[in-house]
Amino acid sequence: MLTSAKIDLKKYFLYSTSLLLIAFASSRSQKEYLSLLIVFFAACLNQWMLVTAVRDASKSAVTGVPANKLKMLFLIIGKVAVIAGALIFSVQIMGNRVIIPVLIYVLQIAVLYLSFKKT
Repeated sequence: MLTSAKIDLKKYFLYSTSLLLIAFASSRSQKEYLSLLIVFFAACLNQWMLVTAVRDASKSAVTGVPANKLKMLFLIIGKVAVIAGALIFSVQIMGNRVIIPVLIYVLQIAVLYLSFKKT
């Protein structure tokens, strides 16, 4: 079964929306809303890149067909660049309250885990 087929998208969107609403409640300005939104979408993109890389690597391991190394490199470096860029941007906006965007990123990992279908 593909990794993406193991994720319950209804749960993922429900938990993600709840997390985003809680984060918005802690915001003080429109700039902070934007910062939190950027970190949230970067965390989601980061997870999509992770799932894609893992799916491609596992498909390659099962079939024996070599994975596209350039695509894998792009996904792995892209993951780091996307989340680092979003967090650096949020530090510029939120200053000493940067813990909130970092918590969004960490809790979004928990959302992904909780969204896996249990078999």
